[in-house]
Amino acid sequence: MLQTEALAKASRSEKDSVLRKMILVSLRVAFGVAILVYLARSGRLDFTSLGRLQHEGRVTAAAVGFLFLDILFMSVRASLLFRSAKLSLSLVNSIQLNLVGFLFSTFLPGAAGGDIAKLVYATRENRGRRTEVATVLILDRVVGLFSLVLLPLLFAPFFPDLIRSVPALRRVLALDGLLAVGMAAGSTLVMFYAPTRNLISRLLGRWPGIQTLALRVIDALSLQGKDQLTLIYAFLLSLLANLALVVVTALALFAVHPASFSIRLALVAPVGHLVNSLPLTPGGIGVGESAFNALFLLTGIQGGAETLLCMRLWNCVVGVFGLAICVVGMNRVVYTEKELEKYPQTEDLRAGSVS
Repeated sequence: MLQTEALAKASRSEKDSVLRKMILVSLRVAFGVAILVYLARSGRLDFTSLGRLQHEGRVTAAAVGFLFLDILFMSVRASLLFRSAKLSLSLVNSIQLNLVGFLFSTFLPGAAGGDIAKLVYATRENRGRRTEVATVLILDRVVGLFSLVLLPLLFAPFFPDLIRSVPALRRVLALDGLLAVGMAAGSTLVMFYAPTRNLISRLLGRWPGIQTLALRVIDALSLQGKDQLTLIYAFLLSLLANLALVVVTALALFAVHPASFSIRLALVAPVGHLVNSLPLTPGGIGVGESAFNALFLLTGIQGGAETLLCMRLWNCVVGVFGLAICVVGMNRVVYTEKELEKYPQTEDLRAGSVS
């Protein structure tokens, strides 16, 4: 009797949890749509400009090609970082993993949805190593974000007159610079400064479970820090991936607002993509469009919202490939080096993980 009541309570609790999640997602969708409606009614978003895409087949093909190039660079980066952690993620599996992540980041709140999806697939059948696998994925994400934050600062020297004449743009770049310094300092302390481990151990001494988990993460990051050459390669690959994303943004602006096209978008497009990745609405819809509008206007460019909407349509095209992988299914994608040495047949599974 007691067991039946416990099961009933557990079932009700699970249903309540699902219901709360559905309500939260619905509210986020409604919030994003409300922003789009407001932008459209205020004249800041022109949906009709997207009709130009039917006459821009070559631009669309080029943009989708650069999106795949972006995913390829990210996949090579992830594969290298896993190798540095004494784990194995083949390039084929890495591409599949990033395509699935791309699908979920397009339709779930912010980029976090894609990261969670990759975490679920990468930790499959890796009990006892989930912390290490998750740490590599976190580092992979941090390296990608750091390069995205750094891009506007790298482009800034090419637009001195524009930056001098627009105070708001200077403030945006200053905040971007502070974020870059903060990320670099935090990563350096965790990965290269040994006393950080002892400090965290003392701070978390009252919570042994959390302390053990935190120390495992720090140890995994310290191991990555010893392979500095791989970190440099990962950073360069991240720059290339985000440059491909900037190119896609430029192609989108050219497709929907050719009269407003300007290379100055390189200064603010990375910041717009950072805002769009915040987990506020599914795929950042509405929030991203508002940010793109405001940032593009700082550089005198019209059509920021339409540019991002155009990119969303192209993202859906690439997302179809991630959906196909989800439908077909994926086997285990991450192995240890010892497993590959002990069981050579594992190499065959690793090379083609779609079940």
